[in-house]
Amino acid sequence: MKNIGIFTSGKSDWNVQQLEGEVKKKGISCVTFPLSELVARLDGKPRVSCRGYDLEEFDALIVRWVPKGSAEQLIFRMDALHRLENLGIRVVNPPIAIERCADKFYTSSLLEDAGIPTLPTVVTEKRSEAMKAFEEFGDVIVKPLFGSLGAGMLRITDRDLAYRTFSALEFGRYVYFIQKFIPHNNRDIRALVIGNEVLAAMRIGEGWKTNVSAGAKVEPYELDDELKEVALKSAEILKCEYAGVDIIKNGDKFYVAEINAIPGWKGLQSVTRINIAEKIIDHLVGQ
Repeated sequence: MKNIGIFTSGKSDWNVQQLEGEVKKKGISCVTFPLSELVARLDGKPRVSCRGYDLEEFDALIVRWVPKGSAEQLIFRMDALHRLENLGIRVVNPPIAIERCADKFYTSSLLEDAGIPTLPTVVTEKRSEAMKAFEEFGDVIVKPLFGSLGAGMLRITDRDLAYRTFSALEFGRYVYFIQKFIPHNNRDIRALVIGNEVLAAMRIGEGWKTNVSAGAKVEPYELDDELKEVALKSAEILKCEYAGVDIIKNGDKFYVAEINAIPGWKGLQSVTRINIAEKIIDHLVGQ
């Protein structure tokens, strides 16, 4: 392997810096560029390029960021990644994994259909159905259908607040994604899967919203064999080569809450001696 490209946000990203360092240690060339500057050609070359680089000349491309955009922009970016794959370029994570994990409903439905326990959820475009879901669950988490880092998540236990929130979402023509709140001692589990291995795991805790990006505290956590198997199976179902698998435990029960196809690992790295970036690059080069 001679050269690897990394799609970034264009901003300073600790995860990208770690990957760049490990790539260069192996004597491999590394270039970073934004996914939003792709140029695709039909009946001409380069067939897919970015900032003057012919992307067919790279041995592998790592997707570390998919920027927000219009429906057309997002679809084009994924189409371009699919085309690169079709042209024989290794893309990690594969575009199918990014697409599946970006949509919380699609993610959870694929997991449930494969027998993985998921959170009780109602997804609808109708405010009246959203209110029925609130009345059924009583204590709910309302999430954006697309989103990450816990942004836009609300916990609602009051009927009037539910009505006002759902009315605002209706005005914006959003989809209601409503999950029953499951008590979990304000602790979530994040497992990092790489290939066919659960590399490490941590327990995250602060309040009901457990996101490291929001300042939640982390501590190392040892998964039992059952949860390791669930994490591996979940990543496989979503077609991820590496993934962050979020698990909630309530007593003896567990639920897979989300799968992240572009997971950061700064929090996990702080509680493990394993060099996570090195393992990701080793997996990439080894494959």
